[in-house]
Amino acid sequence: MKLFTTKVSLAVNAIQFHTGSAMNKSLLITKNGLLLCLFAILLVFFKGPSLLYGTLSFILIATYHLVTDRRFSAEQLTNSGLMSLHIAIYLLLCTLLIWATTGHEESHYWIIYFLPIVVAGTNLSLLHTLATSLFSSLLYLVSIPSVVWSDPIELAEDLPEFLISCTTFFIVGVLIHGFSAQHRQQLQQQKHLNDLLLDNRNALQNSLCKLEQAEETLRRKDRLAALGEMAAGLAHEIRNPLGVISSSAQLIESQLEQPPGSQKELLSVIREETARLNDLVSNFLRFGRPGEPRREPHHLDALVQRAVDHLQNIAEQRQIALNFAPPQRPVVIAVDADMIQQLLLNLLLNAIEASSANSQVTIETHVTPHQAEIVISDHGCGIEPEVLPTIFNPFVTTKDTGTGLGLATAHNIVQSHGGDILVSSQPGKGSRFTIQLPREDS
Repeated sequence: MKLFTTKVSLAVNAIQFHTGSAMNKSLLITKNGLLLCLFAILLVFFKGPSLLYGTLSFILIATYHLVTDRRFSAEQLTNSGLMSLHIAIYLLLCTLLIWATTGHEESHYWIIYFLPIVVAGTNLSLLHTLATSLFSSLLYLVSIPSVVWSDPIELAEDLPEFLISCTTFFIVGVLIHGFSAQHRQQLQQQKHLNDLLLDNRNALQNSLCKLEQAEETLRRKDRLAALGEMAAGLAHEIRNPLGVISSSAQLIESQLEQPPGSQKELLSVIREETARLNDLVSNFLRFGRPGEPRREPHHLDALVQRAVDHLQNIAEQRQIALNFAPPQRPVVIAVDADMIQQLLLNLLLNAIEASSANSQVTIETHVTPHQAEIVISDHGCGIEPEVLPTIFNPFVTTKDTGTGLGLATAHNIVQSHGGDILVSSQPGKGSRFTIQLPREDS
């Protein structure tokens, strides 16, 4: 469906592009054809003092019109502040053409003044449009031969025509400005609607992303709930045989005064493996039934410092420095101290095991009006990108001896407090875990 929509969108864009190109080409041919038509009329019906000057002035204004029309858009001229100068040059070139084609009678090309009037009405304000119409009228009246003004009879016959022409300048300018203003208003409304559609589309995409995250969280909770029920049922069934095996091994060892070396080694293996399995079952049961946190006010930095103190010896044995600098202002937050302690121990122990010798693990705490953050950063091996989305799932581990329940339990603890845990990692550069806990009036 998405591929089909993309193809349709590309097809529509291609049609619009080719249609726009065809329209621009047709418009260009029409403009050139009209200019050639005016030029032919000039050559056939020329009545000015010099055909050369008339031809040169017409070629000059036609060249300027075509060059500016092809190289610069009206928006570019307006934004750069050159539109007024552009219209002034149009008036100058139009006046030059009128002067070159004026003989004993007024020039037939007086209509050329509509060109700057239309440009002003399309791109400038009403006041500028009226000013352009006024200048065009004055320049047109000044270009009328003095013979017409000196002859009362001819002036009486031609004056209404002159006044009608000047009035037409103003009428055309005002009409063009009105149409352009209406068109600009429609474009502004369309742009506003497009912006609204874009905002709605972005909001819809954000909502879809949040919905996908919520669905993923719900699926994770369903899996964890099923796993918790299974853990609760298996824990008691497995613990009892383990207890019998361990006690039987101890009984055998006590009955044998001096067991042979091989038997003693086997009994030791039985005790160690049963103890390891018992720990695994305990962790599994703790993960399956995390329970509701018993929230009490605690100093967040004190909880972090206690976890750092517990693991200080392990870190020193691995030649890893645990750096924690508490902020000057203590932070009190309502949490379950035992759960947070377990959470910090799991994450710090993972960071220590992932780090190489002579490196450091940094612990930071940050506070905002709505939440408190604990950031644990290491410079170890990092996590591969394909493993990163699943590290909070049960039994997902990158360690040879790990159970894969540490991060899953940590995630459960944070969520039971109404918070979240974020992770960013780069292979070979280290990982960064951010614990976000909501603040309450403690």
